[in-house]
Amino acid sequence: MSYEERIRALALSFPETYEDWPWGHPVFKVGDNKMFALMSDAEASVSLTVKLTPEEREIALHMPNVVVARYVGRYGWVTVHVTDEESLEHALEWMRESYWLKAPPRLRSAVEET
Repeated sequence: MSYEERIRALALSFPETYEDWPWGHPVFKVGDNKMFALMSDAEASVSLTVKLTPEEREIALHMPNVVVARYVGRYGWVTVHVTDEESLEHALEWMRESYWLKAPPRLRSAVEET
């Protein structure tokens, strides 16, 4: 399974999520049109843009493959360039966090650790 397929599969496994294409690439949304992840593919990698808590964002930005997201970075969003299994695992974990931050409270338990 490709990186794109794994990202899409996880994103769409969360309750009440759907895929939209408002800018020509996949945007994953929950509930009433709340974006929690944006995926784009470049020649060498897949990029995933997600919202993080301030603490998690500070840690993530120390990684060489993570940058402040264009346009929405000031609101706590980062973009991770997925080039290998390790960066994919980080991206998937951060997508869970982004879903939790953007989902209605009644849906958050789907990604909370037990």
